[in-house]
Amino acid sequence: MNFLDKFIQVDVKKNMGIVGVTDEFFCVYLSRLLKKEKKNILVVVNSLFEANNLYSSLSNYTDKCYLFPMDDFLTSEALAISPDLQINRLETINKILDGECSIVITNLMGYLRYLPSKKSYVDHILELKVGMTIEPKDLISKLINSGYCRDTVVSKTGEIGVRGFVVDIFPVDEENPVRIEFFDDEIESIRYFDTDSQKSIKSINSIIVKPYFEFLVDEDVSEEEFGKQKFLPKYNKVESISDYLDDSITIFKDYDQIEVGFNHILEEVVTYKESKDTEFNGNYMFNLNDISVDYPMYYFSLNNLTSNVNISDVVDFGVKSISNFNENSELINKYIRSCTDNGKTVVIILKKYQIRSLIKNLNMKLYEVDFDNIVLGGVNLVEGDVNQGFIYKDLVVLSSKELFNNIEKKKKYNTKFKYSSSIKDITKLAVGDYVVHNVHGIGVYNGIKTLTVSGISKDYLEVLYLGTDKIYIPVEKIDLLSKYSGQEGVAPKVNKLGGVEWAKTKERVRKKINDVADKLLALYAERESRRGHAFSEDCDMSIDFENDFPYELTKDQIQAISQIKADMERPQPMDRLLCGDVGFGKTEVAFVAAFKAILDSKQVLFLCPTTILSNQHYENAKERFKNFPVSIGLLNRFTTPKEAKRILDGLKDGTIDMVFGTHRLLSDDVKLKDLGLLVIDEEQRFGVMHKEKIKQYKTNVDVLTLTATPIPRTLQMSLVGIRSLSLIETPPVNRYPVQTYVIEENKQIIRDAIYKELSRNGQVFILYNRVQSIEEAKNRICNLVPDARVAIAHGQMTKNELESKIFEFTNHEYDVLVCTTIIETGIDIPNVNTLIIMDADRFGLSQLYQIRGRVGRSDKFAYAYLMYQPFKSLSESAVKRLNVIKEFTELGSGFSIATRDLSIRGAGDILGSEQAGFIDSVGIDLYLKMLNDEVSRKKNIEVVEEETTDSAPLLNVATHIDDNYVSEDELKIEIHRKINEIDSKEKFESIKNELEDRFGKLEDDLIVYMYEEWFEKLAKKLKISNVRQSKNSIEISFPGEVVEKLDTEEIFMDAFYITNMFRFISRGSNLVIVLDIIKLEKHPVYYLVELLDKIYDKFGDSID
Repeated sequence: MNFLDKFIQVDVKKNMGIVGVTDEFFCVYLSRLLKKEKKNILVVVNSLFEANNLYSSLSNYTDKCYLFPMDDFLTSEALAISPDLQINRLETINKILDGECSIVITNLMGYLRYLPSKKSYVDHILELKVGMTIEPKDLISKLINSGYCRDTVVSKTGEIGVRGFVVDIFPVDEENPVRIEFFDDEIESIRYFDTDSQKSIKSINSIIVKPYFEFLVDEDVSEEEFGKQKFLPKYNKVESISDYLDDSITIFKDYDQIEVGFNHILEEVVTYKESKDTEFNGNYMFNLNDISVDYPMYYFSLNNLTSNVNISDVVDFGVKSISNFNENSELINKYIRSCTDNGKTVVIILKKYQIRSLIKNLNMKLYEVDFDNIVLGGVNLVEGDVNQGFIYKDLVVLSSKELFNNIEKKKKYNTKFKYSSSIKDITKLAVGDYVVHNVHGIGVYNGIKTLTVSGISKDYLEVLYLGTDKIYIPVEKIDLLSKYSGQEGVAPKVNKLGGVEWAKTKERVRKKINDVADKLLALYAERESRRGHAFSEDCDMSIDFENDFPYELTKDQIQAISQIKADMERPQPMDRLLCGDVGFGKTEVAFVAAFKAILDSKQVLFLCPTTILSNQHYENAKERFKNFPVSIGLLNRFTTPKEAKRILDGLKDGTIDMVFGTHRLLSDDVKLKDLGLLVIDEEQRFGVMHKEKIKQYKTNVDVLTLTATPIPRTLQMSLVGIRSLSLIETPPVNRYPVQTYVIEENKQIIRDAIYKELSRNGQVFILYNRVQSIEEAKNRICNLVPDARVAIAHGQMTKNELESKIFEFTNHEYDVLVCTTIIETGIDIPNVNTLIIMDADRFGLSQLYQIRGRVGRSDKFAYAYLMYQPFKSLSESAVKRLNVIKEFTELGSGFSIATRDLSIRGAGDILGSEQAGFIDSVGIDLYLKMLNDEVSRKKNIEVVEEETTDSAPLLNVATHIDDNYVSEDELKIEIHRKINEIDSKEKFESIKNELEDRFGKLEDDLIVYMYEEWFEKLAKKLKISNVRQSKNSIEISFPGEVVEKLDTEEIFMDAFYITNMFRFISRGSNLVIVLDIIKLEKHPVYYLVELLDKIYDKFGDSID
């Protein structure tokens, strides 16, 4: 924004005070100051909330601004440091070290934080190059000292994985992790790899690995002290962020507030030391006056010059803010004319579509220009982003806030930090897990065991059954085993080996599945025969509407929108289910579909299960559609009779395009002129009568159903073409995970947590699940935080009482809601970003996950405190549950924690709730496999029939994976599963390349094992079931039904060209091929696979 240089002169003096500016203008001032002085600038504010706001505004004026954020004292000391804030700090340090002048914004805790000396930080930066010599164990030691953590699979910034001579690292500042492969002590190659597939993307020659830690030391540190910043001065010279910025200007915003904040921290420190940290005698951070500042300046947003600082000079800029015009064209025109009549230059900064909208309403000469060509004294329209307008001397800047009352969405700190994909943990087998074996039934997994058979080492999966029964399953047959997934808290019945009970269970389920498959296919046929409205393709206005969405869409949202549009453009009525975790953006997808319908002059009904939800959707829609000609109504029990009549008349005569409401919309008096789309939120929560009415609509109207209940991906296969399904599994861009802390109940932490939330104008849920004493709990909170407005809500209130209370809370009439588990479902209040759960050890895992899903639904940091009674001894299962929920701070982990319980519920919702018992009896994975197979059979698609007996592998080869190659059982199982997929040359090469890429060069035994799996698949395709292996030879017997389709002479010649060790024998109608193995140069399996592959290639079509 170079035009600002013409209007704004920037002067700097040591100890200068700045007054008479707005926060927006302060950002303009900072950007000009950076440009003029070419020095680093450190801006210190009191709170994290202020720092975030300032960063968001400043980002509009310069991309050379960074955030250095830090948690408050108690959170960081008593609980844990937020990983997202830590990564922001590290990225900022790295940007500073790049040497380019920049503006760093920090809150007081960030300013006071102990950091390792700048020299120490630089010394810990590693540059790794191809050809460089370094012992892998030395590299790993250096990385661990720099804060990196070992994990089995690397998928998150700050992780390392070690397998033999391969080291995976996810460095700070990198979009992708790197794989370093060694040959002895020399780095042989460095490659970027993809976190999802774990496959290499591209080779590079070098990589710089920066520390993932602010606790950097060069000597051994005790476990108790390692990583705790208060101990850093004991081992290293400490510096502050100010010391990292050479020759910098430091500007304090509202220094008196900073002093108040510092005194509050000192009080917290004293209380904490006396109660929790009695043995520590040092300091936790710098004293405010300890940090030397070469060039201080002071910005007073409240014109408050009473601080205890020595001000040399005060500059009053006289900047004024502009009041809102609330889209009143007459007022806007009048105001702009008065500005130009007084010789002022007006610059209106808006988004492109807003400029188009404004031009229609301005009756004056306008200049559509860029920032470099501003016309002095004129009215300039410029495409860009600012949060707020201002008046400074002869310059008037107007933004969408003043003109349209639009609040620009805050820019989030753009970090390269990658959160791990939670999906990988769903099928992970751990010792003690229930597993399902297709032949033997449900047992308990007991790990990988290596047994020696005929002198050959083989890996087996040990599964325990009823009593003392156990079975060793060869890893070649791993596909017969799956993790049991049933409802949480329901332990399945373990089968007895050799009994008939499992076979009977499967038969019962198979009969039921037959009915389900029939029902699904009948539904498909009926759907295809119906006719509805085929909507038009997208026009300019629909593109404008999508561009008006202030956030970046995720790839899943984009895909869902395109699937829905394609459905709507077909003549058959749409019946699509949109499934996504809480807060993942289903509503935006529904709004795009609604707008498409409205553009075709059709009406939209948006059906919600509760009054509160219908209100929320209505408010969201008013905000989302406000720049477009759409009339929206709301019908629920809060709607006045007069308003209800207006809406009903509007629906009848077509003047209302879209209406939100509860089951009231299904009443007989709701008549629509031309209904085009019905959107249903959580259909399973409506009663039978309402579902019948919905079913009537489905005959010729497009229907989009939204659900937050996860639907298993495998279920999607059964429903292809029957019920369209869209999944949103990726979290919104720049959405933070919920920071979760498990701690003893602590009044001070509760108080700080509530005040931290109130300071950013947010709200708090306190979950207290005992109705009889909930009033007392409310009073305790009122005494603890007298400034907070506290309400209670619980299930023993009447429905109307409860809805009214939550409605008031949603409208921010209260700050804190003390409530029971009624918040578990269906309340969406993005302003609530702190959750405190009392007696968290009493809740189930999926319950905890869903409750925690109530916070973190906006672009703010969210906090969940899981508290238990002090001095209480927790049960082992409670500890496990709380740790699991704590570890899964990642977004979308609804698809991996609660998931299994919820996905069964999701399957039941689609297939009929009576299916739940059948799903539980065999586990969801096997149930869905059986369903997929049955649907395929009825569609005349060939199905590979499962093995009904526990047959041994056809060839006896070594299948053991050595610990030197991979030591973790989890990865061994993954390798075995991959090898089990080999059924062709292409698959063999693909898996061989992937394994060598991820784990290093394959030993000969592993390659033989891979060939054996390929041999098994070829034998099955060629209907070979009889293979005899002796010390001297291997015999393969082709059955007569196959032999008659073969040209034996041609096969004989093929065999001869492979090796002359093949012999052919005719036994009745069977053909026996014998391979003499004593004089072979390679393992016999190589020759056998080559021959069988040729046979299948030539005669496979006739055999199939």
